[in-house]
Amino acid sequence: MNAQETTREGAGLALSAPAGPMLPGATVLRVARVFASIIRYNRLGARAEARNGGVLPPAELAELLTGWARNALRLLNVEARCGGAPPSLATPTIFVGNHVSYLDIPLLLAQAPVAFLGKAEIARWPILGSAGRRAGMIFVQREAARSRVQAALAIAEAMRTRGLGLALFPAGTTSLDEGRPWSAGAFKIARAGQVPVQPFRLAYDPPEAAAFIGDDLLLPHLYRLLKGGGITARIEFGEPRMVEDPRAMAHELWLWSRGQAAP
Repeated sequence: MNAQETTREGAGLALSAPAGPMLPGATVLRVARVFASIIRYNRLGARAEARNGGVLPPAELAELLTGWARNALRLLNVEARCGGAPPSLATPTIFVGNHVSYLDIPLLLAQAPVAFLGKAEIARWPILGSAGRRAGMIFVQREAARSRVQAALAIAEAMRTRGLGLALFPAGTTSLDEGRPWSAGAFKIARAGQVPVQPFRLAYDPPEAAAFIGDDLLLPHLYRLLKGGGITARIEFGEPRMVEDPRAMAHELWLWSRGQAAP
């Protein structure tokens, strides 16, 4: 992260230093509050839809997304720091970055209200599936070519009608060290839709506490995360840019995300 890194007080992020380890009972209560916050904001979204003829207006959706994310970071005892270029919110933009954990989602949403591409099975998860659909998540069966084509069409439609940017993780899965180059799929979508790409890179301290990889399960991981005390999360944005050569840009930004190239 560069010297421009700051903690944005105006964004309502957690500003205090991470707390120490919690007792087991307090940890379970904090985990319950995390899921309760998802239910609460999902209900707020449903009420907003009902007030507006079954459609959630983009401004209200954006407010709900950032509000939930900032609340989630506080509940998860994550001190969030942001640096680099301001996130592009004036026009639909595809955000691309490295993928470490489920914590990446509230960390990015706290700065930029965006939709996400998610695995098809998430749509069937209790609580998270319903909330994801309301938040504009686009579900895709990663192994199915037809589903990927449908996802690309859904992405274009969502960005056009909902006024939201989209976040994609070109690595396709979580990792502490993305040793394999990024897929060019997100960059092809951006070029086809003539929308800019804005890169971001994420880092956590301690990294092992945040990483959600391998055979990790959500609830046990959440419990360990909260029981161990707080963590610091950093997100840095590069400048938005239009895509001319998807493969070349995918490689360039993959190197940047690993600290091996200039933005």
